[in-house]
Amino acid sequence: MGSWTPRSPRSPLHAVLLRWGPRRLPPLLPLLLLLWPPPLQVGGFNLDAEAPAVLSGPPGSLFGFSVEFYRPGRDGVSVLVGAPKANTSQPGVLQGGAVYVCPWGTSPIQCTTIQFDSKGSRILESSLYSAKGEEPVEYKSLQWFGATVRAHGSSILACAPLYSWRTEKDPQNDPVGTCYLSTENFTRILEYAPCRSDFGSAAGQGYCQGGFSAEFTKTGRVVLGGPGSYFWQGQILSATQEQISESYYPEYLINPVQGQLQTRQASSVYDDSYLGYSVAVGEFSGDDTEDFVAGVPKGNLTYGYVTVLNGSDIHSLYNVSGEQMASYFGYAVAATDTNGDGLDDLLVGAPLLMERTADGRPQEVGRVYIYLQRPAGIDPTPTLTLTGQDEFSRFGSSLTPLGDLDQDGYNDVAIGAPFGGEAQQGVVFIFPGGPGGLSTKPSQVLQPLWAAGRTPDFFGSALRGGRDLDGNGYPDL
Repeated sequence: MGSWTPRSPRSPLHAVLLRWGPRRLPPLLPLLLLLWPPPLQVGGFNLDAEAPAVLSGPPGSLFGFSVEFYRPGRDGVSVLVGAPKANTSQPGVLQGGAVYVCPWGTSPIQCTTIQFDSKGSRILESSLYSAKGEEPVEYKSLQWFGATVRAHGSSILACAPLYSWRTEKDPQNDPVGTCYLSTENFTRILEYAPCRSDFGSAAGQGYCQGGFSAEFTKTGRVVLGGPGSYFWQGQILSATQEQISESYYPEYLINPVQGQLQTRQASSVYDDSYLGYSVAVGEFSGDDTEDFVAGVPKGNLTYGYVTVLNGSDIHSLYNVSGEQMASYFGYAVAATDTNGDGLDDLLVGAPLLMERTADGRPQEVGRVYIYLQRPAGIDPTPTLTLTGQDEFSRFGSSLTPLGDLDQDGYNDVAIGAPFGGEAQQGVVFIFPGGPGGLSTKPSQVLQPLWAAGRTPDFFGSALRGGRDLDGNGYPDL
């Protein structure tokens, strides 16, 4: 159970644009970002699924496993795409993974790799295990670099949750995970590997897989999930970019970050919980500091739960629990204000939830839970649940806030079902916000439309929204 099972592979990447048009369900159409200005006509706002931009990467690289918007300044916007099985020029590294930057507005769009790390695995000079006196101290092959990509202003965070290392005393290599932080529009590259510490092995941070999930707060603080720490209890770690920079010395493998926030080991009853499998940020404590939302999909006797941690001192503010064992409640989390009251609401995906059909047969459909935040806080009972309609669709595997797509004053949300649709190739649902929160019915359903025999699976397993790519004043997906 300790090894990290990669999420469903994705390739290539689709992009769709916000469109002025009648509010209706579109035909089978593609998705993932947004493009040029909508034609002016009366009606509701939809994503322009009829004119997607398609970005492609090397075959077998899992190009599109993670996606992000990147706008370092007023001018110029790009799409960042993770390809965690890509080969690069790093010497001696096999399928280490890569992150591509795809500048928007060029025709055709040309994606190039970002050189976060051009070196091979470092070598330990030792005669303990080799007659040559040299042994690798880290292992970058198959590290899944690019599995997680996030951006804030001119900074980019890209992570390799399966990066492994070892010490001279212990030949066992531990999958601690690592991340690279590019600051000031690629002018400086820092490594942030908070789980590469003296506290190794499964009992410590040896199987942390730091960077399995990650997010930036509005102020640029880095938040990482490491679901494998402490016999897979899991862990949340967070530091400001300034703290990471001041503590970074490239000649050292272990760089303790002064002032870093991190959860600690709990009693053994919390083993195999996977705290940090997913993370999001939002304001839930009534101050000006964003708090951390973390999914714990195997906690609470596998019912799963989500914990909201104070962004100032990382103590627990709220816990909400799943309703069904093994539903993977907390697989995906998001925070956004869906009802326009100025308070962030909590969304939780449970893609393995099962329902019984009319004849009593259980079927896996997936569910998303919405918890509206009130002035008194979050009620542990969900305000609304949205349930998938297709069996084995994994509805709720991905969630992303979209901003106000239809310009009605309420934020909207996209929900992915990567095995949905008649061909089980994936569906994305757009749910509009309103005075009572999210609508119970989607305003738009997006499905892939490819040439015959060329349709990739897992459409919608990676989503990112809420930014305006083409400068037309409307957020894109």
